[in-house]
Amino acid sequence: MRSDAATGAPVRLPAAVRPTAYDLRLAPDLQAFTFSGSAEIEIEVLSPTRSVTLNAIELEIGDAWVRPRGGGPVAGAVTLDAASETATITLGAELAPGPATLGLSFSGILNDRLRGFYRSRYVGADGRERHLASTQFEATDARRAFPCWDEPALKATFSVTLVVPGHMAAVSNMPERSSSLDGGLRAVRFETTPPMSTYLLGFAVGDMTCIEERSGSGTLMRVWATTGNEERGRFALDVSLRLLDYFNDYFGIPYPLPKLDHLAIPDFAAGAMENWGCITYREPALLVDEGSSSAGTRQLVAEIVAHEMAHMWFGDLVTMEWWNDLWLNESFASWMGDKAVDALFPEWDKWDQFLVDETARAMRLDGLRSSHPIEQAVDDPAEIGQLFDAISYSKGAAVIRMLEAHLGERRFRDGIRLYLERHIHSNATTRDLWDALAAASGQPVAQIMDSWTSQTGYPYLSVDIDRPAGAARVTATQRRFAYEAVLGGDEDDPTLWQIPVSVASAAGAAASTLLPDRAGEVTVEGSGGGWVKVNPGHTGFFRVRYPPAELALLAGAVDEGELPAADRLGLADDAFALCRAGMLPAEGFLDLAGRYGREESQPVWATLTSHLAGLDSLLEGEEFHGAFRAWARGLLGPATARVGWTPAPGEGHLAALMRGDLLLAAGRFGDPGALGEARARFERCGLDPSAIEADLRRAVFVLAAMGGGRAEYEAMWEMHGAAGLQEEKVRLLTALTQFPSPELVAETLERSFGERVRAHEAIGVIVRTAATAMGRDLAWRFMRENWDEVDRRYGEGGFGLMYLVEITAGFTKAERLEEVERFFADHPTPAAERTIRQCTEKIRLNIAWLERNRAGLAARLAPA
Repeated sequence: MRSDAATGAPVRLPAAVRPTAYDLRLAPDLQAFTFSGSAEIEIEVLSPTRSVTLNAIELEIGDAWVRPRGGGPVAGAVTLDAASETATITLGAELAPGPATLGLSFSGILNDRLRGFYRSRYVGADGRERHLASTQFEATDARRAFPCWDEPALKATFSVTLVVPGHMAAVSNMPERSSSLDGGLRAVRFETTPPMSTYLLGFAVGDMTCIEERSGSGTLMRVWATTGNEERGRFALDVSLRLLDYFNDYFGIPYPLPKLDHLAIPDFAAGAMENWGCITYREPALLVDEGSSSAGTRQLVAEIVAHEMAHMWFGDLVTMEWWNDLWLNESFASWMGDKAVDALFPEWDKWDQFLVDETARAMRLDGLRSSHPIEQAVDDPAEIGQLFDAISYSKGAAVIRMLEAHLGERRFRDGIRLYLERHIHSNATTRDLWDALAAASGQPVAQIMDSWTSQTGYPYLSVDIDRPAGAARVTATQRRFAYEAVLGGDEDDPTLWQIPVSVASAAGAAASTLLPDRAGEVTVEGSGGGWVKVNPGHTGFFRVRYPPAELALLAGAVDEGELPAADRLGLADDAFALCRAGMLPAEGFLDLAGRYGREESQPVWATLTSHLAGLDSLLEGEEFHGAFRAWARGLLGPATARVGWTPAPGEGHLAALMRGDLLLAAGRFGDPGALGEARARFERCGLDPSAIEADLRRAVFVLAAMGGGRAEYEAMWEMHGAAGLQEEKVRLLTALTQFPSPELVAETLERSFGERVRAHEAIGVIVRTAATAMGRDLAWRFMRENWDEVDRRYGEGGFGLMYLVEITAGFTKAERLEEVERFFADHPTPAAERTIRQCTEKIRLNIAWLERNRAGLAARLAPA
């Protein structure tokens, strides 16, 4: 809902009229950057009315009329309300209940803000600047392309005609039905869609070419890119065909459209968008170059394609009723996408990576008091945009994984199939999902899951372990985990969760229970006297706090390699979080981390290096910062020596990921060997990146920049200009933020808003610049000095603004906190209001953490 500023009344479209079918005709002009259009919308009048109100913003509406069935057209007067983003057609006579047709003509701008119907600029294979037009309608931007009922529950069919230059391709949700040429313009008519929400409509027009293949079940699969790049879609095409078979089997409902297109768009705000049958992507999220793409990019492409294809059922075939249930779409697609990727590529250890990419990411945000529940009431479009965060995506995915583990895979899948069957081509709520899972499993799913979706935060378990007669009796007490515990005080939070608790032991014995109360017990018979691990596999969305003696036993199990990778990862992540919350001294975390010297798992190292980088950022400026960096180099040294700079024959995917990550981490901590080798490799490559293995290019570029000056800086910009692959440009932009010279970094920031850097990539430039204290100061200054342009590009509900605001979260000084609060008080930012609160909370936590841990770390890191 939208809250009206004048009345405070909720603003939703009136219920007197609803659409059933749209017939749209749009003609984009890629020279003037405008479009014109017309619509005939079949409507159902549900109660007598003299007006029809629908959504429209940034459109000029010309003629408007309504024709009741069996009658003639009645002209209407149009009133536009920019504040409520609506158009009202007022009629001279009352409309009686029944079917009617609404006719409209309209025009608009092909904007450069990556929302609605927008333009994208790129350099073609012939070296000339070109443009294409594409759409991004989620959450509430279909109304920028045509007048419509832009609410997810108001589903209708769509018949689309695009009038385009004769030499250009036109793609939409459905296959082309007919095409006619008239005076150099081609009118492309597409088949009618099934009933769907407005935000899932999609189309694109431009100089694009596709590669295609038909699946065994008969679905036409195509990958589109700007002409000359289409062959880079081969990997995505192969993966999407395999995924289609997997999803058809898992959901038990064959993909319902005759074709599925994947489109690589040069300028694109998100990673991808699940337009039904017409998925749009940022180029590096879809295109893979055999010679230049890294293992990480291949994995990213597989993950994003899987996420978007899962939406074809969960989100498109069945859609959330309103945006408070956005998580139904996004969390499920995040979990389901990873499940599918794990089935296709089991050697990637995707569920261990899930703990890094989803579980840990969600827990970092949800440990803040300023987090929000998975199910969150929303008002205006700006508030809807703020839901596209780690709670709606990652926390929801993690609790779905926890629920599947609790119910069992087969019963969980049966419940998902029942949910889809019950709500096919319609809308649903969270309760509908719980009801279907309960019917399939016989379990009180809603009773268990409401505590996870309707409450902010998550629990930690304080455990005590007794060992009577060879058993292990685990007593667990749940409390809400909150980083603000580092501020002191003993707030007694009454929140409780229904927690599926499992326990494993060194002897192989295990037990589980459901903990609905403040405290409970679980006994593991035959556990022996060794270590006991609560939450094995870390499928549960909670943290565990062990007594020192039990933590010591687990640390020994890490050292000896007795714990599975997921448990080693989860133990380190819990310990770091408890450290940040003041429940474990910082030196205690260092002691545990020091036991990981022989670690060989890429996801575990990804966790450790992330936490070490977090400490490095916090400790900049402290007297013992150099000693901490030396300690980190010592921890990383054996692992970097093992992986080396040269791939082993036949090594796997994860080994390639780990090499680049570890060498980059070692160099960031000042390892002279890593820095020297990177610089030598960069010098040897000249201006030819192909001389460096694709999996090492990011590390080489970044580390060469860290020790480079003006000559290396200009060389990297020259390489950026020559690169034909967007993935390569992003690597170089990352490096260009890491030079030690403030003048060069400031120059990178200035260039990021020029024509050489895409609007969506400028966000990444600013965010990556803020990874160091010097860069953070520069990025913050740049943002404030260019705030009008930042707000124009990324404001009004665009989630890119949230990423930019987050650069302030790394500050550690009270004066910076005051500065951030003052700036946003003077520059109200509804699209990032919650993010601002989260950032100021993080700054307060940083300050308090340093005050609490400064003395202990100084002593721990002092020379012996």
